[in-house]
Formats: sequence, structure tokens, C-alpha cells
Amino acid sequence: MSFILPEVVLQRAIANGMVKLKSSESAFKNIFAQYESDELDPHYGTAYVNGIWSWFSDTTIPVVQSFSFDPQKVPCFSIHLASETDDEGKAAIGDYFGMGEDAEEGVNPMTVMLDIGIHATNSKDHVLWMYYIVNYLLYKEKKLMRKLGLQLTTFSASEYNKDSQYMAENIWSRWVRFKCNVQNFLDADEYDQIDDLEVHVQYDRKDDTDDSDLVPSVIPK
Repeated sequence: MSFILPEVVLQRAIANGMVKLKSSESAFKNIFAQYESDELDPHYGTAYVNGIWSWFSDTTIPVVQSFSFDPQKVPCFSIHLASETDDEGKAAIGDYFGMGEDAEEGVNPMTVMLDIGIHATNSKDHVLWMYYIVNYLLYKEKKLMRKLGLQLTTFSASEYNKDSQYMAENIWSRWVRFKCNVQNFLDADEYDQIDDLEVHVQYDRKDDTDDSDLVPSVIPK
């Protein structure tokens, strides 16, 4: 049991999902299969989906923490902590969780908001494709995120826009607000340690004839 680092977990989950998705063309094309539907096929179709796959498989898309965001790394996904607050609805009495090995276990439930930035250059289509890729990964990697401590994960998204602070680089962005709950665990009050115990053994005789009837009784000294 330990503290949960939600930015690190989310970064690892998306990066891990990207590796697996790059190794599975069929899974990737399933994300964009609607482009091949009868209604959309005349305007998009299989050739368009193949083009998305070629772009994705040939493009390095890192997942970075926002503090290390660099326009030279675009396209990329960035992870940014928006807020982290005590979850009063899940608070434990006295922050008590249970009995640990050496101390009582304390618990600190938190509600966490993370912003996932989707950044691309030149084409808004790239931002659109990346959004549906990360949308897929946030569901696909839920099991890993739960294992690493992110519970009750949900998300919502904004429209894409041209990032004014990177206007010269023509960077387009779209933001996904990711919400989850975490429980941070810590050692609370340590147990009293008994380093030494002295006892005095006294034998009580049941009768006066047979030593086999001696019964030991342990008396703390």
C-alpha cells in the first residue's frame, strides 16, 4: 500500500496502450471502421482508413508530462494535473483503514482531475484521429489503471482549437478532462513494541504422591 501517482499512472497506461495498438493493425482499423460504412464510404472508405493507419504506424507520438511539453515533440499527448481534492464522501472515521503489520493503516481518499492534451500540427484531422485513439485507450487500459490505483475513471472532451501560445508552430489541440478516485495509504499510529518479556514458572502439585501430576502455571514477572 502506498500513495498513488495519478499523472504517472495515466501516462503509463496511454503509452502502454499505444505500443500494443501499433502492433495490431486490425484493432486500430476497428476504431475507424465507420469510415467504411455504406453511408461514408463514398467520401472516405478503406483507402482513407489505410491512410490513417500509415500515418499512425509511421509517426512517433510520445506521451509526456505537461511540464516537459516541447513543440518539437508534436504530435504528442500531454498529461497535466488539473485538481486533486479530498473526497469527503469517501472519508473514513479518523482516516482509519485497518491493521497493518507494524502500524495502523491510514487512508486518504482523493478525487483527481487530469487534463490530457492532444497536440498536432498542420492538420485538424490529426487531432481528430488522436482523440479517438486516446478515447479507445482510456477504455482499453482500464484494467491496468485499476491495478495501479485509479478507480471510477470517467472523462469528457472539448472541441479542438488552435493554441494561441504556439501560433507560430500552427499547433492544434484538443483537451480531455479525465476524472478518477484514488486512495492513498500510509502508516498511522505505530504499535507498541514488546522487546522483552520475563516469566516465572511455578509448579502446582495436585496431590502429594505423584510428581507426574505437576502442572506448570506461567506467571508474568
